[in-house]
Amino acid sequence: MKRVLHIQFSMKSAGMAAWRLHEAFSAQEGFSSEVLSLHHDDTDRPGLFHLSKLATYTANLNNRLHKYMIKYDQRKYALFSYPILGTDISNHECVKRADVIYVHWVQMGFMTLVGFEKLIKTGKKIIFFMHDMWYVTGGCHNSFDCNGYQVDCSNCPILETNKKISSKQLTLKREIFNHKNVSFISPSRWLMDCAKKSISTKNSPVYYIPNYFKSKHFVPQNKVQTKVKLGIDPDLKVIAFGAVTLFSAFKGFEYLEKALNYLPTILESEDIQILIFGSGTEDEMKDRFPYKFKFLGYLNSEEQLAIAYGASDVFVIPSVADNQPTMVVESLACGIPVVGFETGGIPDMIQHKSNGYLAQSKDYIDLAEGIKYCLQQNLIGYQLECFDPKYVMDLHTELFNENDAIGV
Repeated sequence: MKRVLHIQFSMKSAGMAAWRLHEAFSAQEGFSSEVLSLHHDDTDRPGLFHLSKLATYTANLNNRLHKYMIKYDQRKYALFSYPILGTDISNHECVKRADVIYVHWVQMGFMTLVGFEKLIKTGKKIIFFMHDMWYVTGGCHNSFDCNGYQVDCSNCPILETNKKISSKQLTLKREIFNHKNVSFISPSRWLMDCAKKSISTKNSPVYYIPNYFKSKHFVPQNKVQTKVKLGIDPDLKVIAFGAVTLFSAFKGFEYLEKALNYLPTILESEDIQILIFGSGTEDEMKDRFPYKFKFLGYLNSEEQLAIAYGASDVFVIPSVADNQPTMVVESLACGIPVVGFETGGIPDMIQHKSNGYLAQSKDYIDLAEGIKYCLQQNLIGYQLECFDPKYVMDLHTELFNENDAIGV
């Protein structure tokens, strides 16, 4: 019996990727699985363990110190993390029980680089699952057009002061990750290529394995019924967009806005409605689009998200930088085609003009052409074979068998 442990900041939002993988291992013959999380979940779940209140307090203190010490424009560059304080989990009972440990997203005061080092020195097989670029950079969670992580991350364009921090952190990562029991998983080919070029990770094995995805909620639905549920005229074509943080630096809302304002010049139809969901307010959306829109706010459950996808005729993801966006997978599973830029891990999921449309990066005109194409062709979304749940789990088990002899 292989005992697997997943370490993840929380189960909310992106934490669902870790939880789904845990559930898959739990259902797999010959495996047991547990999850260790910093933050308590709203409900009790089998196999989910939490750290103490002291760990939460430590994380909050880290975040306050980080805000004071690390100065940068988060709205422009998104997240930059330099862990100052964290919790040593190397002697936690969950860690002691595990044979293989998946370290997922553990920033914002959960773990430090010293904590990584102690975990690695347990001699257990450590797999860092890269949900963004942080493991391969000097601190940014997305480097955009900067390739400094391939050299030394000196003179970081994000940091306003203490620019040496990024170079120092990149060097420390290289030293800590350079052990035989360490490997990395990327859910996108793009990030795998980045990891193979990074100073911190290029000496470690890096594997491409898509996020495990299986849900009873994200399936094709009756479009008329779902539109009626949301108070949308069934005769209208619905263009959807959603994100946890709608105006995040890398979600590309400005390109969506430009594309939708350009769309009437190439698509003569007034029978269109925009559907938007995520954090934000309805007032922020007013007077931005040439079509009427419906704002659903932040959707908390898979059931709510599935209804929103089901009511859509096309889903647009204008991200200028992204790894393997969960909303693309969810939309395609619901049979909804996806239009997105040919950037990051998005091309792994979309077969051009088959289950969606790949537009040239940051080209809002091409993005609008993609929306037009999907609507006029009545395109149907579907997941590619490499996202088949069984295939994904086979890749994980192959990875275990590949290196059973573990050394530090």
